[in-house]
Amino acid sequence: MTQHFPNGQQIKTRKAVLILMKHSAPPLVLYVDEPEELYEELKTAIKTANNAMPKMIEKQAKGPVKNFCVLDTQLAGVAIQEENYL
Repeated sequence: MTQHFPNGQQIKTRKAVLILMKHSAPPLVLYVDEPEELYEELKTAIKTANNAMPKMIEKQAKGPVKNFCVLDTQLAGVAIQEENYL
């Protein structure tokens, strides 16, 4: 979605995936091409995580964080956030 303002600037909207990790206060913010797909994948990983057999999750992203790797047992939550930017 794009909004136009009188001074010619356009405000655009993008979606970020917020990953909440156990033992970490701030969320990790990932920008990916398909945020809904990553959200569903991580949500499933949280539901099926098994402490006896942890699985490695590795993803590539765009933005400040380029590569992300974590054990599924360390995920505490996941969310999608819409952000406005110029």
